[in-house]
Amino acid sequence: MVCKRKWEGERCVIDIDGKTLEPIAYMSYAPLKENFDEIKARGVRLFMFPVYAGDEGINMESGLRPLCDNFFKGYGEYDFSMVDKVLNDLCPTGKEDVYVIPRVCLEPPIWWQKLHPDELSLDSRGETQRESFSSKVWLEEMTVALYALIDHLSASKWSERIIGYHIAAGGTEEWAHHSRYNHQFYDYSEVNRRAYHKFLMNRYGSLEAISSAHGSSYSSIDDIQIPHPIEREYSVSGYIRDPETERHVLDFFDFHNESVADAIAYFCHAVKEYTKGERLTGVFYGYVNSMPQNKKGLHALGKVIRCPDVDFLSTTNSGPYWYFSSAVKSAKLHGKMWICEGDIRTCLTSGMGKNLAHAMPDNDYYESSVWHGPADVKGSVASLTKALARILTSNVGIWWFDMFGGWFSDPDMLNVIERSIPLYREQKNDFFPTEVAIFVDERGHKYSSIDERRMPKAIWELFDNISLSGFSYDSYLLSDICEDSFPADKYRLCIFISACNPSDEEISAIEKKLKKDGKTLLFLGNSGSHSKRMCEFDLRVDPYPKEQKAVFENNVYPANVLPSPTLVQERGYVMSRFEDGTPAVLWQKMSNYHCVLSLPMAAPALLLRRIALLAGVHLFNRDGDAIYAGGEYVGILATETGYRRICLPERDMLATDPITGEKVTVNDRFVDMWMEKGDMRLLHFEKRE
Repeated sequence: MVCKRKWEGERCVIDIDGKTLEPIAYMSYAPLKENFDEIKARGVRLFMFPVYAGDEGINMESGLRPLCDNFFKGYGEYDFSMVDKVLNDLCPTGKEDVYVIPRVCLEPPIWWQKLHPDELSLDSRGETQRESFSSKVWLEEMTVALYALIDHLSASKWSERIIGYHIAAGGTEEWAHHSRYNHQFYDYSEVNRRAYHKFLMNRYGSLEAISSAHGSSYSSIDDIQIPHPIEREYSVSGYIRDPETERHVLDFFDFHNESVADAIAYFCHAVKEYTKGERLTGVFYGYVNSMPQNKKGLHALGKVIRCPDVDFLSTTNSGPYWYFSSAVKSAKLHGKMWICEGDIRTCLTSGMGKNLAHAMPDNDYYESSVWHGPADVKGSVASLTKALARILTSNVGIWWFDMFGGWFSDPDMLNVIERSIPLYREQKNDFFPTEVAIFVDERGHKYSSIDERRMPKAIWELFDNISLSGFSYDSYLLSDICEDSFPADKYRLCIFISACNPSDEEISAIEKKLKKDGKTLLFLGNSGSHSKRMCEFDLRVDPYPKEQKAVFENNVYPANVLPSPTLVQERGYVMSRFEDGTPAVLWQKMSNYHCVLSLPMAAPALLLRRIALLAGVHLFNRDGDAIYAGGEYVGILATETGYRRICLPERDMLATDPITGEKVTVNDRFVDMWMEKGDMRLLHFEKRE
């Protein structure tokens, strides 16, 4: 049996010996037979469940205990009884029309950690943090355990049901460096330091070149240490690190991220090689739109997404409007499949006590409000429909994450899950092409020395505001602009995040592909701070600039204030000013394109909407509702009670609610619907004959 990804127009599917399987799955930390049965009855054929080599909780900060029994008991000793039980509950004969991608978490067991103290990550105080991602011993010995699992499944009655492996490790299985608390710095182990030395030699070629780049005079490679926590938390240059004077810190952050990507590539290659390329591989990775913290190790998505042995990538989505946590469009550009995690709370959401009491921490970590869902089924259906709208309008897959079990056990909720498969399968037209591209420079995150809790809040605020701006968008890595296949001609508005020091190649590609045809380029926050050539404004990076709010049409913003570069010369049209009267947002009309600078990163939705209008972008809504648009679908999440409007880019369209089958009136280019605040509607459109 050969399993591979296959592109059908804009969407990616799974091909199993010529049979098509949509990437719509069910996943639970409490994989119970009764939940499997109700999901299978709704037509879901792809299932995921966790399998653990290690015997600790999936994170280190909560006190969480193991979710289930692990399989790696000792060298040559394996216990796969838990795996067999789950598969028996799901597929008792081994011949049912279901397929499985186990999530295999390769965290090492405690016994292994005791045997290999030198292979563990250490924080700056010497406290152990489980495995070092740079440990060759961990990589090799966890691969042996992984092979044992593959052998067991290949020899079982389920051999033709297993179509791939979701490889996991790190914090919450998502390839983040572990930590027990904020402001904990790692990995200071000797095995990681040696790997860092190798990274530097590969980058610079000689000790002399490293010394020159770091402004030091190393007499030996052993002189090079991992930067001290004060260097990683703060900057002698202020809030934006200087690429010349702080090169040693910036180099370390590159290594810190790429070491995670290298571990991912190692395991995925091992699976591909061992299964003769007949099984899929996938990983969590790349939270570049939601986790800008330098410590996490999540900013080498460009390397992972170019790895030939990785078939699919995943992240959760973020915020009340369920925006993508990653540069999802990059996956398609590089031929990868994206399967997002449908981490959705419902009115049936319960704590761990019902099905996973054995794993509960001795605190209320999993009882806080973040674990509470909507009050009723109506609100829960709206939450699931919001997720469905996001995946359909973006042509990506999803696993419906029934985290602790029983969260979707309601006919109306199950109906949304059931409808997700044919709706994904049947979309063929691209009535609503996207005109906005968002570029995030994942390598630019390392230049920020702002407190790790403030930067994410500003990023979240920005993407929430983008969600309310009325336009649809595609999210890319900045490095994608250099790809020959990048579809530059389709975009009218291009937005740049954390692009403070792009490469010469990236700047040249921006000049060639984007600075033309009347396009508008919007640079947010520190983007362009080290590159006048890119953003066309004279900026000065002051070590400690004044932090203040701005005003746009009597609206004061942002909620999360970050320092920003200082404008040297006011030039162009001022759209917004800081409270002290200095320009906050300026628009320059160039010879054949437009350049906009917003010094506050978290620009408000009203301002973003105005910029989009002036850039000639079609707005599906101008009233501040959340919009999901693409292909044949438009979704709208009401932020107020009343008639809510969807504006269409052309006439002669027919609309249907694809969940209920209800016909919806289209008046010229408008769809007006009475909605309560928090209501979610998804509409399918087709051309009138």
